[in-house]
Amino acid sequence: MLKTLELSNFAIVDSLSIDLSPGLNVLTGETGAGKSILMDALALLIGGRADSSWVRSGSDRALIQGIFADELSASRTISVNGRSTARLDGELVTVSDLSETLADRVALHGQHASQVLLNSNEQRKLLDRLLPEKSKIALGNYRELYTEYQQISKTLTELQEKVRERARRIDVLSFQLEEIDAAKLKLDELESLSEQLESQRYAERITSLSGNALSVLSEADINAVGLLSDAQKDLDNAGRYNKTLASLANELTDAMASIEAISQEVYSFLSDFELEPGLLEKLEDRLSLIENLQRKYGDTIPGILAYREEAAQELARLQHADEDMASLETEKQEFLQKLHNLAESISQARQKVAKDLAKRVTQEVKPLGMDNAQFAVEVKAQTDLSPHGKDSITYLFSANLGENPAPLAAVASGGELSRVMLALNVVTGSDLPILAFDEVDAGIGGKTARAVGRLLKQLAEDHQILVVTHLPQVAAFADTQFYVEKQEKEGRTVTKVNRLEPHERELELARMLSGNISDASVANARELLQESI
Repeated sequence: MLKTLELSNFAIVDSLSIDLSPGLNVLTGETGAGKSILMDALALLIGGRADSSWVRSGSDRALIQGIFADELSASRTISVNGRSTARLDGELVTVSDLSETLADRVALHGQHASQVLLNSNEQRKLLDRLLPEKSKIALGNYRELYTEYQQISKTLTELQEKVRERARRIDVLSFQLEEIDAAKLKLDELESLSEQLESQRYAERITSLSGNALSVLSEADINAVGLLSDAQKDLDNAGRYNKTLASLANELTDAMASIEAISQEVYSFLSDFELEPGLLEKLEDRLSLIENLQRKYGDTIPGILAYREEAAQELARLQHADEDMASLETEKQEFLQKLHNLAESISQARQKVAKDLAKRVTQEVKPLGMDNAQFAVEVKAQTDLSPHGKDSITYLFSANLGENPAPLAAVASGGELSRVMLALNVVTGSDLPILAFDEVDAGIGGKTARAVGRLLKQLAEDHQILVVTHLPQVAAFADTQFYVEKQEKEGRTVTKVNRLEPHERELELARMLSGNISDASVANARELLQESI
């Protein structure tokens, strides 16, 4: 329910707040007082096109705000330069977001709402409300299948479009795998390779320096081992007379053993070490190969091998793509057959309810000032499936005797559209909580007006209804009636809206009945109210 509608500096409204009620809310007032301005404001609030002409003269912006029963706040601000902003609960949103949010709450019918009724998609939605439960379930299943079918079709199309690209990628991956596999990489290879390279590059210097060291240690006429042996003997002899020297002699014995061991290892190294012809070139080629692979596939050997695993998996997927395409094509055809079967079932159900809808709407609109009206629903099968089946739905209408029904968009006036929409909502049961009607009583009066009022009252049992009317026969059915009037304020015209108390309603209906208030018109108004209970 819309609890409050607030306007500020909108058209001839300076500041206005209307507290609406459940049920049937009716706006009445003299011509030109601004009744339709409120519908214009509501149209903008739910996402209508903004225009700077709505900004009150002398103001820099206009504001329309609605507060709903669940405390949702929605607003539009329009500036004099034509720009507008939208807010939900105070947060800036796009106009499309605002419209989408309120689309599940409010429907406006009349000069603004003809676009809703004339939309083929909306016509289909109204018709589908009358489908039997079995067909509604089938329609839900169809939509789920259609979504899966679209995804399969999309995947298949992408695979088909990338056949050449996939072939090129297979060639690239195959080459890369062959190149990596041919290298026969080992995880710890680089460290060992670097060490071997250093040894081969500096072999002569290594041999020379280590040979000198061996000579100094043990092989020269005067060498470290011989000198230390002499020193050890002297300390050992002296140690007979001094414990400190005896201890040092022992330590020197240990040092000699270490030096002799080192000397032996240097000797063994020199015995085994040699410059192998061609080995340096082989090692450098190997290093170059690994570095080349690193530039292409990873900074380290583990990185290269990880890339190789990923490439192998991708290659396997690509090589199975043809099998996937064949499988998807089969699956697509199976889905398509299921969709066609469901679509045919839904179409047959629609054709049945279309006849019922046409008959019932025609019956409902005839008492609404359209005695010769004919309403029909065309259900036409299309070649291509859509998310909602295979049918194109078109509402046809004729208001005059002897004329064949034609598309509603081409033949119905604003007032006729409002009354057709009123009848459709009564027949199909609108799923929106708030319905607003403007021009619903255009060109009618008397008995027809009472029929319109009665239908609105019936609709208000399950919805909040907002109606602008100039007919007392319609206004008499209101649960809440508002009087819209022009006033002069500080030399300017402003629109004011007042909720009418019961005795005020009698006076307003009396004015609407006869143009002036008299005992007779008040009595007539009282009788009209009594008959509308």
